[in-house]
Amino acid sequence: MSATLLAVASNYAYSQAADQMQVKGQVTNDAGEALKGVSVMIKGARNGVQTDSNGNFTIQAAPTATLLFTYIGFNSQEIKVNPSGVIHVKMSGTNVLDQVVVVGYGTAKKKDLTGGLAVVGKEQLGMVSTSNLMDRLVGQVAGFSITTGEAAPGASQSLLIRGENSISANNSPLIILDGIPYSGSLADIDPNNVENLSILKDASASAIYGSRAANGVILIQTKRGALGRAQVNYKGLIGMAEPMQRINVMGPNEYIRFQQDIARIKQGYTGALLDPIAGDIISVTERGNYAKGITNNWQDYVFRKALTMDHQLSISGGTENTKYMAALAALDQEGVVYNSKLSRLNITTNVDQTFNKWLTTGIGLQYTRKSDGGITPNLEHAIKQSPYGSYKDESGRYVPEPMEYSLIVNPMRNVNAIQDRYNNNFFLSGYANILLPIEGLSLRSNFGYNYRNGFTGTYYGRNTFEGRDQGTQAGGSASINNSNYNDYTWENLLKYEGQIGDHRFDVTGLFSMQKTKSWSTGQSGAGFVTDDTEYFMIGSASRLVSNSASLSESAMLSYMGRINYAYKGKYLLTLTGRTDGASVFGINNKYAFFPVAAAAWQIGEERFLKDNVKWLDMLKIRLSYGANGNQAITPYRTLDRLYSNVKYIWGDDGAAVTTAYLAGDGVGNPNLKWETTYSTNLGLDFQLFNNRFGGTIDAYLSKTKDLLMTRTVPIMNGYNRIWDNIGATQNKGIEVTLNSANVKGENFQWNTTAVFSLNRDKIVELRGDGIDDIANNWFIGQPLRVFYDYKMIGVWQNGETITVDGAAPGAAKLYDRDGNGKIETSDRVVIGSKNPRYTASLANRFSYKNFYASALITGVFGVWRDDHMANLGAWTFGITNYVHDANYWTPENSNATIVSPGYLNPLGHGYYKKVSYVQVKNITFGYKLPQKIAKKVGVNGIDINASINNLNTISNIREVLNYDNSWMASYPTARSYMFGLNINF
Repeated sequence: MSATLLAVASNYAYSQAADQMQVKGQVTNDAGEALKGVSVMIKGARNGVQTDSNGNFTIQAAPTATLLFTYIGFNSQEIKVNPSGVIHVKMSGTNVLDQVVVVGYGTAKKKDLTGGLAVVGKEQLGMVSTSNLMDRLVGQVAGFSITTGEAAPGASQSLLIRGENSISANNSPLIILDGIPYSGSLADIDPNNVENLSILKDASASAIYGSRAANGVILIQTKRGALGRAQVNYKGLIGMAEPMQRINVMGPNEYIRFQQDIARIKQGYTGALLDPIAGDIISVTERGNYAKGITNNWQDYVFRKALTMDHQLSISGGTENTKYMAALAALDQEGVVYNSKLSRLNITTNVDQTFNKWLTTGIGLQYTRKSDGGITPNLEHAIKQSPYGSYKDESGRYVPEPMEYSLIVNPMRNVNAIQDRYNNNFFLSGYANILLPIEGLSLRSNFGYNYRNGFTGTYYGRNTFEGRDQGTQAGGSASINNSNYNDYTWENLLKYEGQIGDHRFDVTGLFSMQKTKSWSTGQSGAGFVTDDTEYFMIGSASRLVSNSASLSESAMLSYMGRINYAYKGKYLLTLTGRTDGASVFGINNKYAFFPVAAAAWQIGEERFLKDNVKWLDMLKIRLSYGANGNQAITPYRTLDRLYSNVKYIWGDDGAAVTTAYLAGDGVGNPNLKWETTYSTNLGLDFQLFNNRFGGTIDAYLSKTKDLLMTRTVPIMNGYNRIWDNIGATQNKGIEVTLNSANVKGENFQWNTTAVFSLNRDKIVELRGDGIDDIANNWFIGQPLRVFYDYKMIGVWQNGETITVDGAAPGAAKLYDRDGNGKIETSDRVVIGSKNPRYTASLANRFSYKNFYASALITGVFGVWRDDHMANLGAWTFGITNYVHDANYWTPENSNATIVSPGYLNPLGHGYYKKVSYVQVKNITFGYKLPQKIAKKVGVNGIDINASINNLNTISNIREVLNYDNSWMASYPTARSYMFGLNINF
């Protein structure tokens, strides 16, 4: 096979070296600064090079050739080769129209796009100085929501493109890394290795990927080598982090007053009974510490200042035939919560090899080793702990129950446990690109392989509460869990590009297959002779021995065809059709077909505008409509599933044995099929005033039918739940992105980007009978995720006429929907949506000579959340600490906004608030040393910078640790102070 391939290559290859000459030169901007990465192409040919860090290039070209210079953000230039072979180019302007962007299975000029997508380049990726890729994009892309529910180092975020379409199935977008579907954590990727991202949002842009494209697609391109001598680059970050804010709880004196208020209102205490020592308002332990004046600030124990160090060393370069890039990165990040951490090692390499005129291959390898083990304290228990609770005893051990209260225990009592957690991620991507003998016809084969494994070993020794000796039972508790995952993807694309007169077109055909497999094992036990062996001798456990294992496999097979057509560069049409087959569906409906059509009109190129509106540089209207599929459900839902996690004893003296049974949700549905989203997108792209102001406006409407969700059936069938295709949803919204060059002087530049997103979703149909599903909080005509409860409209006050039976001053005033004077289940209403009404961000970038600065502000508006501060009973349980300066009801405070400490909440209703928050996401200042100075110290460039991430948040709520999480005691958002150093050799 190899010999045949080489023989064909030898016969097909040819050389024109004798007719060519060496052309070299330098490319700079208006200020005379070298531009790295400028594309230098021979017009009419496929080969080209890029400028190095000094702006220099060398290329072989015919004496009559014309060189095309292109660079993102600058006007393209065409310059003929001169006899001297030396060309110096000065690039200026801001021409984004010819910007080449990555789309599905290829690239396209931005002005030729028919679908809705957003491109994130180096400038946006560099605005936020964190080691998490998605942290750098929060709020910067219209319609792309990144929610950091858990802000611990290395934690994954929740990603949504244009909101949610599915009620029960996964709404996460499809991630494509270097052309291959990627199911790993984006927290494993080193952001410094990413060249750019494209967010595919509408049906046309994402349709080429078919499967899971209903939720949008994220294309990630890593850096690759470029023609030129080897270039070495070092990027380093060092910084310190702390919680952006703490929960402001009551201090010692305020806490005592609060406990007195509880006792006199709830229990009727008076006089000496309210005394902190003689009375009974606090526990015995608290009274002892009160008498001694001993207090504890519990948040000082669970939070800390944390150090971060991030280093990356990369090398890139290449010849005309071989281009390479390799990088090694090491991250060591402490978390702002005690015991939390992240250590990450990234090894990346990309090689592209051109064998001859018709064959180019490439391979990319990424390996990540990550560890983040450690038992962290319980933050809720730290926040609610009494300032008079006991922290440690005389021997230095953590007191298990500082307030003698079992519901709120010492947050640190298990932090001495041993926990090792490791994850390895190996990702391989390769391609072969073949130019076939027919002009314009090419074949490309892509292959990807991903292997991940994870290990967690945990041991609670006798120095922890969990592992303590209990009477005659030996202490120690251990567990081991191993997880493994692999997948492979093989894709083959046949593409033809051609032009006949004013008609330009390309046709792409695809065959793709993908297979995934995941399996895991686990073991746990308790009762060990010694703690010295930790979890390594788990087989010696004397009791509570448990073993588990699991296996899951899935496969996909796909066919796709796409036609792009353009007439005179003004009238654009894209037609796409894709057939996907997924093993997760029943035998009757494994395959589905998803067609999409999109059109665009470069109306700005029409004479009636181009000749009369001089300030208009580009105006394009886009329209698309089509279908995308979603198969993101757990495998085996179409099959009957037996469960075996219950043991039965047969007979009086029988031994417990494992048995199998059909669970209430264990019946499969062989007719289960694809969930399908039909989307319409109307878009407007524009550039004005010599490209000084421009943007994109999109309006979309999506309708999803055949929802993959669980349907309730009569229990007489022997089961009560089954997966089925029922229901429909609707999703609509508006997205706006505006870019402006406010100041564009010789030395000073100021650019601004504003982003706005509005999304509205609702349930159109559930089970076809028009009945709401109250048990799951699903209501026809309402948003997908809502709060449904009794609506609190105030607090009953003294002297107020109480119109509801059983209410009293200090109680929650609930909305009486039917006005019958009683609060009943029928009075419950939809409070509001758990998704925001809109999001927005504002980014500013400044530069003055070699100085630069940037600032990013993001905002989330109108999202309903649990109001934990108002839920006094659930917060304090009548005994724990509470929020400082809370306006709760007492007989003396009749204008309170929070219920009385004596309110028992007999209906168990919640408390809710519409929340908005604006966050100063990042502020950065930097300085690039002039190249003359840098060269004097033996390097090509030095860039130093300082930045602050998550400086502050302004909101109508305060007592939360992470505004992205509805739970007030979630892992806190960290404010970090970072210092960066970039050196080019």
